[in-house]
Amino acid sequence: MKKEYSIGEICQLYQLGPDSLRYYEKKGLLHPTRKPNGYRVYTLSDIWRLNIIKDLRKLDFSIPQIKNYLENRTLNHSISMLEKEIKIIQSKIKPLELLEKKLHQKLTDLKKLKSFQLLNTIHYQKIDDRKIIFVDGFLAQDEAVDLAFRELEKTDDETLSLVGNQDMGVFIDEKSFQARNYTSYHTAFFFVQDQEKTWHRIIKGGMFACFMYQGPYSQSQVMFEKIVADIYSKNYRITGKAMEIYRLDIHTTADENEFLTEIQIPVSTI
Repeated sequence: MKKEYSIGEICQLYQLGPDSLRYYEKKGLLHPTRKPNGYRVYTLSDIWRLNIIKDLRKLDFSIPQIKNYLENRTLNHSISMLEKEIKIIQSKIKPLELLEKKLHQKLTDLKKLKSFQLLNTIHYQKIDDRKIIFVDGFLAQDEAVDLAFRELEKTDDETLSLVGNQDMGVFIDEKSFQARNYTSYHTAFFFVQDQEKTWHRIIKGGMFACFMYQGPYSQSQVMFEKIVADIYSKNYRITGKAMEIYRLDIHTTADENEFLTEIQIPVSTI
């Protein structure tokens, strides 16, 4: 068996580049000797060290962790090190499982939208109390609405997101609504789950006139006129702020023809 190996032989044996070997040497993991001509020579001592380095790198150990292991190898230390690493991995698994759950829920919700049965149909339904967080203020342009949504997302970047979010919308400005201008907005909001600790206001439950339409926002004025006319024709009265909820928007599709927008207006019988 050879007792000395060139850098080329080690590179071939371990499928590593010369830069990696030099890096390990710089970090104190390897200690090759030098020939009179300056070439590095690796010995059997470097072989077992490289075996350990390769194995621990497969387990995603950092260079400092590997160095510590190489310098403090005992049975108890090996057991302790592996136990700590398992705990670290377990601490990472739970957030990933929660993330997977959220992604599955988003996927399920998006697939449901593809076969929504009440598209372009005005209907009346009872809806329970809903919690919201919101950014208050007059929103004159679509860009202002997008900025408001980002301000909302920033309040909890860990749990809130815009991609695939079907629970964000705006209130129609009341004065504009009374003047039959249904495209001026006041207050952007996110619906939040009942178990969430952070919320700003509750939208009181009750009867709502609902209408989901597909396509660009330029239809909004006409769609509002349609649902408001239906409300009055059925002898309902409007009891609160109208909402425009973006079920499928620019954050999920670039095709305006795929946009899904829901109008909800609280009503009661006269």
